[in-house]
Amino acid sequence: MLSLAVQWILLLAAPLRRYTIPRWCRKCIWLAYVGSDALAIYALATLFNRHAKASSGGNVKQADVLEILWAPVLLIHLGGQRELTAYNIEDNELWLRHAVTLVSQVAVALYAFYKSWPNSTDPRLLASAILLFVVGVFSFSEKPWAFRRARINRLAAVSALIRGTKKPPNKLTCCCNELDEDQGNKLFEFIRSIFSCRCCCWLWMWSKRRKQEEEEEGRRRRRSDDNNSNNIKMLFSLKNKVHMILSDMSLFAAASDLKRSADREHGKDELYKEILERPIGAESHTIEWLSSAYGLIYTRSKVVWTPAYLAYHLLLVPAMHGAALTLFVLSHKRGRYNPTDIKTTYVLLCLTAAMDTLGVFVVLAVHMVMWWFSVPSLCEWVAQYNLIDAVLRRRKKSNRCLIKCASWFSCNEEYFLCEQGRDRDNMLYNKVAGYLIIDLVINNPEKGLDVSTYRNLDISSSSSNWALDKLLQDHLTAPLFGKGTQVRETLLESFDKSVLLWHLATDLCFCLKTPPAPFNHREFRTEAISNYMAHLLKFRPDMLMTGTRQHLFTEATEHIQKILDKITGTLPASRYYNQALAGAILDRECPQYPLIHEACQLARELLKIEQETLYELLYRVWLGMLFYSAAMCRGYLHAKSLGEGGEFLSFVWLLLSITGTRTLADKLQMCDQTLTYADKEDLLRAPPRMGKEHDWLSLNE
Repeated sequence: MLSLAVQWILLLAAPLRRYTIPRWCRKCIWLAYVGSDALAIYALATLFNRHAKASSGGNVKQADVLEILWAPVLLIHLGGQRELTAYNIEDNELWLRHAVTLVSQVAVALYAFYKSWPNSTDPRLLASAILLFVVGVFSFSEKPWAFRRARINRLAAVSALIRGTKKPPNKLTCCCNELDEDQGNKLFEFIRSIFSCRCCCWLWMWSKRRKQEEEEEGRRRRRSDDNNSNNIKMLFSLKNKVHMILSDMSLFAAASDLKRSADREHGKDELYKEILERPIGAESHTIEWLSSAYGLIYTRSKVVWTPAYLAYHLLLVPAMHGAALTLFVLSHKRGRYNPTDIKTTYVLLCLTAAMDTLGVFVVLAVHMVMWWFSVPSLCEWVAQYNLIDAVLRRRKKSNRCLIKCASWFSCNEEYFLCEQGRDRDNMLYNKVAGYLIIDLVINNPEKGLDVSTYRNLDISSSSSNWALDKLLQDHLTAPLFGKGTQVRETLLESFDKSVLLWHLATDLCFCLKTPPAPFNHREFRTEAISNYMAHLLKFRPDMLMTGTRQHLFTEATEHIQKILDKITGTLPASRYYNQALAGAILDRECPQYPLIHEACQLARELLKIEQETLYELLYRVWLGMLFYSAAMCRGYLHAKSLGEGGEFLSFVWLLLSITGTRTLADKLQMCDQTLTYADKEDLLRAPPRMGKEHDWLSLNE
């Protein structure tokens, strides 16, 4: 019963992982995910031991026979939930371990069933148990199958597509391959004609998922030439390219291979420019693609649209559950079995059948509730962490005790302190994300953008600074600053240290040179990005930049704590406390604390700039840092973060990738001379790889 309760909890809670929910809530889902398998395996072992001892003594009781019906139900529980196949991305690589667990647990259940079932038992109970065993074995088998197909390397298995050697699946494997658009539409119409009501609801999410692809295909066909419209298809869909970059593959490298292949086959590359055009407005679908990537990696989306899965869950599962329950109802139970066992068996069979057949409606209901309350999806929130504010919070005894207790359970400060601004997350995300798209797509139309040039303040250099315009660069090279300025030196520092210094300096500047009311969107975004980069440095150093030194943040926190211990007692309690505190920090000479000392020097230099130029400079520098961090973060880390709640950095990274910015994989794979956006755009204009009878464009093996 406890295993059944945990499964229903997972059914209700698993869809929440697609949304921005508190960290402690994700921790509870993880505990339920880990505990569900442990409970089911322990229950199976208990049944096995109990009935093995009874059968060896030759005294199997009729009252204990009903417990054998529980074994296949536990196998169904071990199959888990469709919305929560893997909790971490590493789980998919352990699919073989789950396959071994499948074999061992099925063997245990069958052995206990074989040894313990008396010959005199009602044959209807035997038939009911056999049907449940079939459902249990198939449901449990889905789990390692889904793990294997969701491996990150399989999502980018496109080498055969690039070479043009992709073979269509044979008759045996086509049942386990995802349906293409035409096949899916035919199957949908066929099933709807038979089971119109139930199947329409069951396939509602599928139709919604296909809608965007159909619209894009329709636009492409309308704009293509009539003679080629029936023969041309896109080699790589945008979804496929998202999968490639999530697995750290370079689109530039793939485009280079395609171009050379076309040169060999056609002798010219004009065909690239005539087949397909670059999709317009792709930036607006970034969150949708991230959600799709989450589904492919952490749920059973990679197997749920296969003919085998659909036939099993639409036809066999409801029929077998209904038949098993009917046979149990018609069997002779009165006077033979314990009334408590009979009631328990009814509850197990009914609720497990409801979970298996009606679970999709429960998931849809959860999604509707989250939509009704406008809960943001993955990556649709900008986490905030301010170093000085965090130190001030720690000075309160209650917060200090809470953080200390949380550390005993391996829970960091993020579980409590970073949730305080969640009420304004929607507004924060909309303002920051919207203007980022404008700054990247409209204000920087250059393709093949190298975001690392935001550090370049040398006007005579061949590589121009994309973040700072010429006026800002001229201002920073004026005689007031000179070549040895803190602005220049801190920008050329190691990236992790540069982020920390600019975060402290930005905070001091905002306190001492408060922007005039009403608060401008630019200043709002500047402060939000600064606090978000501090959040990455504190809690996600691997995503901020490879090799980030997290101890720098810890060291700066300790130094600020010591400085505040000396000055807070002398400050008056007033509405200008923050301004007075920032002024006191800035006025103190603290060479014994080098990080704070350098940040104060940078802040003093920035405060010499006129207000309008200052805030423009701060915003452009933070924009450059954010884009540089996103572009230099591995795609694998972005894929991993989706299972942990997602990061706004993943949204920025995908936005950069689809607009032609050079990412880490592009820089490592291709030399600078060959990195042109025209090559990357060839992925959208590549000639089709047509087989004799089929054109298989999916990524399935």
